[in-house]
Formats: sequence, C-alpha cells, structure tokens
Amino acid sequence: MLKFLKTTAKLTGIFILLTSSTYNQPDAKSYYENGMTSLNKKEYIQAIGEFTNAISLNPNYADAYYYRGYAKDLLGKAMGYFSSELCFDYVTAMKLGKGDAAGKLEKTCMGECFDLDAAFLEPEVVFCADFSSKILSDLPNNTEKLHNLVKLNFFNNKLTTLSDKFGTLTNLVSLDLSSNKLTSIPPVIGKLTHLRELSLNKNQIKELPYEFGNLKEIKTLNLRQNGLTTFPKSISMLTSLENLDLALNPLTSLPLEISNLKNLKTLTLVGHEMPLKEQQKVKALLPNTTIYFE
Repeated sequence: MLKFLKTTAKLTGIFILLTSSTYNQPDAKSYYENGMTSLNKKEYIQAIGEFTNAISLNPNYADAYYYRGYAKDLLGKAMGYFSSELCFDYVTAMKLGKGDAAGKLEKTCMGECFDLDAAFLEPEVVFCADFSSKILSDLPNNTEKLHNLVKLNFFNNKLTTLSDKFGTLTNLVSLDLSSNKLTSIPPVIGKLTHLRELSLNKNQIKELPYEFGNLKEIKTLNLRQNGLTTFPKSISMLTSLENLDLALNPLTSLPLEISNLKNLKTLTLVGHEMPLKEQQKVKALLPNTTIYFE
C-alpha cells in the first residue's frame, strides 16, 4: 500500500510539473499583447520581437503581421530609414483579412514603381509596377510571380479584354486601365477583392459584369468617357464606394440599388443622356451625395 501511495505521489508531482510548465508557456495572444504594450511604449525593437513570436505560434495572426509592419514603419522613421520589409507584413495582414492594411499599403508601399524591364528581375520585392504606354495587349508572361504587387499602372496600352492573368494579381489595391481599348469587363475582375481604386477612363466599355459587385473594398471608381448606358444592380454591393465618376457616358438611368451606396460622397454624371425625371430620382436615392450633372 505504501509503495502504491509513493508511486501515486510521484506521478501526481510529474503531472503538476508538466501542467505548470504548459500553463506558464506564453501563447500567441500573450506575445501579441506584450507586443502592443511595447509598441505603446515606443519600444519598437521589443515590439517587433514579440509580434514575431506570436506569428511563429500562429502563422495566420493577421493583427500580429499588421502591427509588426507598423512597428517596423515607426522604427524606420525614428532611425531615418525605410525598409520594404514592413510591406510584406502589410500584404500578409491584408490577405488574412485585416482591411486596414490596404490603407497602410497605399500610404507606405506605392512610392517606388518598377518599369517593365526591372519588375521581373526580383519580382518578389515589387509592390508597384508601371507598365504604361508599352503597346501591350495583355499582361507580360510570368506576371503571376508578382506575388506582392499592390499597385499596377497599365495606362495607355492596347487591352481589348482582361485575360485570366489579371486574376492572379489578387493583392492589387490600385489598378489603372485607362486609355486602353476595352469594350467590356470580364468576370475575372471579381477576383481583385482588395481593390480600393480602379480607373477605367477612356475605354469603350458598354457593360459591366455582375461580378463587379465583388469589389466591396473599392472607394474610388472612375469610368469616365465610355459607352455605358446603365449600371449593373450589383452596384449595391459596393458599400465602401466614396467617389464614382460616370461622366461622358450615354447613361439613361441608374438602378434603384444605387441607394445602398451610403458612403458615396461624390457622383459625377456630366455629359449623360438622362431625362430630368431620372436625374430627380437619382437625387432622391442619394440625398447625402454631391452629384454633378453639368
């Protein structure tokens, strides 16, 4: 009996030791909270280390990536340098659902744009690419290697449609396709769900696909000088939209669903073909929006 009690006591001690060790082991959330504390104290190097520990335990920790990028940004400003490493963190945070990261990418990671020749030398470090005025009828081969591309200028080329290559650029935040030869937009546009700014000015677009409604993060949409006569009902899904330019289109009406655009600040309809009654309807549907008819 005594031997049994001693064995039991020994096993109980081992169990307590193991559970105590597990209990005291910091988890991803603890590291993250420590990182936030260090960040608030402006201890940026310490914060970066804590967020890195959190990520090592939880590789899908969007907030940890976001604030590690933010800590790197603040450290760089304090030390007088800039490192694109923080942009990788913001891209990952955005992919994992941290919407605020797109705004940080706009402000921080779009300053240096690579031209067509330079973009594919080290594609993994390209966050902004300028392929404007290159007489291109499609994206270049190997575009899928631009994993971190968040801004693309494709102004003044020879696009007549969007190929599936565009669907690989799922991290795009800003896209300029103005002054091409587009007559319609295929459903592949709906894959670019992180877009906040899209310019399609001076094309020949006559209709937009239902998948356009997938662009729920878009804030600025420019469709000036096309051939649109109406707009898809899926516009109701663009609830983040703030600025919509439909000037110089032969528009005769807009769908009732436009009333769902509660955040719309400006709507430009200069050069339209809307009858006065339709204009009044649009005003009634968007009472808090500044609308330019002339």
